[in-house]
Amino acid sequence: MALVRGLVRQAPFVAKNFRLYFQNAWRRKILRTKVVAPYAVTFYVTHKCNLACSYCTQKEPDVFSQELPTHKTIRLLKKIRRETDSIVITGGEPTLRADIEEIVATARFECKFRSLLLITNGTLLDRKPGVLQGVHGLVVSLDALSTDPTNPLSKPAALPKVLANLEMATEVLGSPRRITISTVIEEWNIGEVERLLDWCGEKGFVFAAQSAQMEKMPNLALLRNPKYHALVDKIIQRRRSGTQPINGTPKTIETLLRFRDFECYPTMFPRVYPNGDVFYPCEPLHTVAGNLLEDGSLKKIFAKGQEKYGEIPPCQGVCYLFGNVLSHYYVNDFWGLAGDFIK
Repeated sequence: MALVRGLVRQAPFVAKNFRLYFQNAWRRKILRTKVVAPYAVTFYVTHKCNLACSYCTQKEPDVFSQELPTHKTIRLLKKIRRETDSIVITGGEPTLRADIEEIVATARFECKFRSLLLITNGTLLDRKPGVLQGVHGLVVSLDALSTDPTNPLSKPAALPKVLANLEMATEVLGSPRRITISTVIEEWNIGEVERLLDWCGEKGFVFAAQSAQMEKMPNLALLRNPKYHALVDKIIQRRRSGTQPINGTPKTIETLLRFRDFECYPTMFPRVYPNGDVFYPCEPLHTVAGNLLEDGSLKKIFAKGQEKYGEIPPCQGVCYLFGNVLSHYYVNDFWGLAGDFIK
């Protein structure tokens, strides 16, 4: 009954999820394919960034694409909206685009996306404050709470500016729960991430974490570090007890941070590059199957991708990114996932 009451409280979320659940069950059980319907699209509006984080793959991606002018970018948004009501706008650093405020406003108020998240390093929000009027939520990447000015292109060097912009964003958005602090765990910053976890609890921000990828692979050396395991235990315990808002569920966090086996369904969270290129089956394989402006829909692009590249290969879940892990539980343990999220 608790699950049913939770489902009723979150009716719009539930309607979408049930529709996709049955649609994807048909694809998996009857059509015998891993090409599932998109839940949300990740749209890279630019590859440019004003920082140079060591683990970033987007500033100089293996597959590069040029930004489109505003009117064509808006055409892309409208095509994306036909197949999903959820979009994540990312980069690079999205606020480096001169037209990012117009892009966000169009996505929210003209295209009427029901979920619009913007991922940013937070350093330039004061220059593009209009984006805060259009987003449903903000994801700000932060890897430490200690300022380190020695590398001007690092996040620790930009920390004072990011903290000031977080205060501004919290005031505009009206609640810290609409802001997620996303951190990437490396061996050097385990202690800093623990500080960030506590700080997010104090401020009311949602905390999210994943480990740094090394050439798309996890750093397995972390599993030999007892401090890392203690940090993961602390994150999971706080999520399980509900003492502070943390992204994910105990199961997804355990899988993500301890590199457990999972089966990826990349078309659930397709990636669209600035020029409209769409990857099939996924960006790490560098295989572009089509372009939204030319082909018209993700469905057509995925069909082309299947014909050209075949079925989605069993990759044994090597890319430990939150969306990839979430796709596994969404398809393979939908009811358990729903129960964990609603609790």
